[in-house]
Amino acid sequence: MAFSNITGQKQIKLRLAAEAQRRGSGAYMLSGPAGMGKRLIAEEFAKALMCSDAGPDGACGVCSNCRYFDNFTTPDITRVYEPADTKNVKVDFIKDNVVAESYLKPQFARTKTFIIDFDYLGVESQNALLKSLEEPKKDVVFILTSSNTDAVLDTVMSRVTEIKLDPYSEEELEQIVKTNCPDLKDSKVKAAVYNSGRIPGKAISLAREDSGVSIRHEINSIMIGMPTASYIDVLEDYVDVLTGFKDDAKIAASAILLFLDDVARLINYPDCRKINNEADREAIENFVASNKHITTLKLGRCTEAVNTFLRALEVNSNFDSSASAMLLRIHEELKK
Repeated sequence: MAFSNITGQKQIKLRLAAEAQRRGSGAYMLSGPAGMGKRLIAEEFAKALMCSDAGPDGACGVCSNCRYFDNFTTPDITRVYEPADTKNVKVDFIKDNVVAESYLKPQFARTKTFIIDFDYLGVESQNALLKSLEEPKKDVVFILTSSNTDAVLDTVMSRVTEIKLDPYSEEELEQIVKTNCPDLKDSKVKAAVYNSGRIPGKAISLAREDSGVSIRHEINSIMIGMPTASYIDVLEDYVDVLTGFKDDAKIAASAILLFLDDVARLINYPDCRKINNEADREAIENFVASNKHITTLKLGRCTEAVNTFLRALEVNSNFDSSASAMLLRIHEELKK
C-alpha cells in the first residue's frame, strides 16, 4: 500500500510523504474524531519512514523493509494501541517499551518509529513520555494519534507537531464504503454516508450493519420544527429523540452543526449549489424561506450551544441535562 491507496486527506498525505523522504527525527500528533482513519494514516507514515526507497507516494512496497513491515517482523516499529486487559496503557509499559526502546539504534531501517494511540494513555503515562518527545534521539520518530486532544497534556501538545485530519467529501466517503463493502447497493452506500456525520469509520459501521436509522434525517426534522415548537415539545419530544442517539451523540451533534451550516449557506447564498444535506434540501430551503427572523448571528449562538454540549460529553456530564440545555438554547434562538 502507498499513500495514494488511502482515500482523502490529500494534503496531509503529501506532507507526510515529504517528511518520510526527509527522514528527520520528530514527534507528530494526528488528531480528529474516532473513526477518521488516523491509525491507517499513521501506519502508512511509519511504513514510509522505514522504506529503503520512499518517494512522493510514500513506501515503495517491495523493498525488504516494506516486507518486514507488512509481515510484522521488524523490531524498528513499536505500536502502542488499546491494551487487552486494562482501560489504559500502564506507565511501566511506556517506560520499558517506548522510553527505553527509543535509546536503541534501528536494526534494519534508518528510522526507529513509535505509533502511540493517546486515547489509551493516562496522565502518568503521558508524563513518562515528555522528555522523549521534547528531544527525540536521532532517527527516532513518534507518531501519536488522538480523538480528543483536550485529554492530552498541554506539555505533550507543546512538544509535537499537530496534524488535524481534514473533513471527507461525500464522494470520498462513498468510495471508502464501497471499498470496504463492495457488494452493498448504491442506495445503502449513500444512506450509510448520509448518516455518518462525515466520519469514515461510522459510515463503514453503518454499511456493515445495514442500519435503517437516519440520524441526520431525524436531527433535520427536529431542527426544522424548532421555530414553532413549544418549550414542552423540546423538553419532552426533542430530548427523547436525542437520547435515542446517546451512543452516537457526537454524530447527532455533528448533524446539528451540518444543518446549521446549510441554513447559513442558504441565507447568504440562496442559490448555493451544494449543501451538506442534499437529501433534505427542499425541506431546508423551505425552512429558510419561512423563517426570515433567523440570522447568521443566531445560528452562531446555536453553534456555540452545540460545542458546549460536546465539551460536556468529554467530561462525562449528565447527558440528559446537557442535551436539554443545548436544545433549549437552540430553541430560544430559532423560535418565532
